[in-house]
Amino acid sequence: MTQMLLWLLLLLLLLPIITAKVDTTADDKTTDKSSSLFTRYDRNAYDNAAGNHFNSTADEKLTYGNLDKDAIIKRRQRKTNNDNSSSQQDDDDDDSNNKCTTYLAPSSIPNSGLGMYTTIPYAKSDTFLLPEIGIMLQDKDAHFPQGSDKLLAQYPWGPGILTGGHREVTTGAVMVPGLGMLANSHLGLANFRHSDTWRLQIDEDGTDSLSLEGLLSSTTKEDVGRGSSSYHSRVLFYADKNIQRGEELFVNYGDEWFTARESWIGVIPSKKNYEEADRLIGELFSEDDGGRGVVDPQAYEVLLQDAAEKDKRLRAAFPDNVEDVPVAKEMGTARFSARSSIQSIEWIEENGVCIDNLVSGTSTIAQAGRGAFATRTINKGAVITTTPLITLEREQLQLWEEVDGTDVGVQNKITKDDKVLEMVGHQLLLNYCYGHVNSSLLLFPYSPTVNFINHGSKEEANAEIVWSSYPYHKGEWLNLSLKEMKELQKTGLMFDIVATKDIDLGEEVLLYYGKDWEDSWNEHIEDWTTAENEQDGMMQKNVTDTLGVHLNQRSNSDSIILTVEEQKNQPYPPYLETLCRFKPPAENEKCQDESNDCTIRWSLSMNEMHDNPCDVISRSSIDGNDWYFVRMNITNSTSNETTQYHVEFLPRYAIRLINRKYTKDQYSRGVFREVIGLPEGLFPDHWIDLKEEDDKYIYHD
Repeated sequence: MTQMLLWLLLLLLLLPIITAKVDTTADDKTTDKSSSLFTRYDRNAYDNAAGNHFNSTADEKLTYGNLDKDAIIKRRQRKTNNDNSSSQQDDDDDDSNNKCTTYLAPSSIPNSGLGMYTTIPYAKSDTFLLPEIGIMLQDKDAHFPQGSDKLLAQYPWGPGILTGGHREVTTGAVMVPGLGMLANSHLGLANFRHSDTWRLQIDEDGTDSLSLEGLLSSTTKEDVGRGSSSYHSRVLFYADKNIQRGEELFVNYGDEWFTARESWIGVIPSKKNYEEADRLIGELFSEDDGGRGVVDPQAYEVLLQDAAEKDKRLRAAFPDNVEDVPVAKEMGTARFSARSSIQSIEWIEENGVCIDNLVSGTSTIAQAGRGAFATRTINKGAVITTTPLITLEREQLQLWEEVDGTDVGVQNKITKDDKVLEMVGHQLLLNYCYGHVNSSLLLFPYSPTVNFINHGSKEEANAEIVWSSYPYHKGEWLNLSLKEMKELQKTGLMFDIVATKDIDLGEEVLLYYGKDWEDSWNEHIEDWTTAENEQDGMMQKNVTDTLGVHLNQRSNSDSIILTVEEQKNQPYPPYLETLCRFKPPAENEKCQDESNDCTIRWSLSMNEMHDNPCDVISRSSIDGNDWYFVRMNITNSTSNETTQYHVEFLPRYAIRLINRKYTKDQYSRGVFREVIGLPEGLFPDHWIDLKEEDDKYIYHD
């Protein structure tokens, strides 16, 4: 009993420390939400949504998200001048010193195409200046089994890059443009990694902008725009080490990414391989060689042979020529393998193109969610940004489901292995692809922030797309056949997004998506309105009323978690489940009883893989703090045995409500999906291969 009291006292003492940061964050969000809140319920707003802005004052046009014009200038000036003080430019209308911080330029890694470079320094733990979107691909290999040899398969991240991503669908893969796709990977020089601070604040959704902005509920059944854009619009990356001006930005794809592709990209050393190579090279140099740095060629040859026998990846970390060993020792084998990974600012400006003219923020357009805003003044005719493109096929984004019956239509049903499969929709990624409504070829841009650019009417659009003038754009590919384009395993086509009007700092950038897109949107509005009153319409399939995000906000009066008994009278929506963060005891640790049930006290964990569905049995309050007694079944991944745990003294911050699999809006039936159109004449005619009567839907074994 004494031990229990001491343990409980320790928890009570630690609780204010653990929750202080969470409470402060929640208060900040409550303060800011009035400025970022936008309606998602107004039917009339939808009818006017194709390019119509809210009325705004001149001052409001100078803001994006929660940063005003002055904050944009000062933040970038401090970074550009490597000065952390706030005594910088006071003239809000002068962004002449607001220089480009991020460039697209030839990568230092051989045969890796283009990469990203910074002209400003980053200290370790600094956040990359441009938050990015995360677009979930649901069960892509099940819907398109032949996708593993396609270009698209080289780019997705695992679902864990998104908050709760591994619980959204059965098998998820995430497209993260910007640093997540444009930056190359060097395992020995990786200097940025994606942020996972949400793992420390499990009652806050780190990549769900609706939660961060304080929206109490995202959508209703009447929301015609539901599911048409990604909720994950704040994927952040932070510096994993100090980064100097002129350095190429690298992320870590993981060892498995390289080993799985070894047959065609070659043997790539790991970080540990480079570190071991550095150690072994250091041992080659004699302590009494007078500082000459002389290496015995025969000794080095023996070293290379030993390394090759031990590990081919270790051998690949060494210089091939003994003459290069002193240089590799001086700079490290990792840096030696990419010697041009630190360039002068002059080289970057001469050989690169600026890609930080845009940043995401809350859109000024009704129902649009997030938008792209100018980070500096852009003159008419100037290139706003340049973006490489991934080529993919429509079939890769089609979603299929087995249905009953044998009536196989031409357009949306096929037979496979005596089963009837119906095409039930498309991956959300389709809404971020460009192309032609009658072409099976799609183009996905992946420079920073480009996927936040919203649609504006012909009159309000202030930007347009053209084929890039950057020398690395492979314009000759426009003459390739459709079949040849689909077989490409590399990127080469590039867009320039060009200003068609003068654009002020902080002004939202808009593209005209084209008449076909507008027609599809208007048709969707009509179909959605009609389906609202139909018992068997699209509205009845997989529809949720709200996301329940507000139930996880500690400042909300409903922040307590209801017990199983309380839910009999106050049930949660059926699409929500309760999740508890709890680390099971090690296999050699025994529970307090010898039965199959294990009663144990809660202990703190920062690992999201320790989140498990749970039932709240009881709740008690001690000195104003709620403590929970919960039940959960956890299956051991090794033994496959399931143990039922009864866990005592769970704090509120270890419990949250999440959407069950496939219940977030993007997975609903009948949600809006359409490719973004390109300006007239830009898309090659010989890539247009579909007609209304064509059988577009082909399933691949």
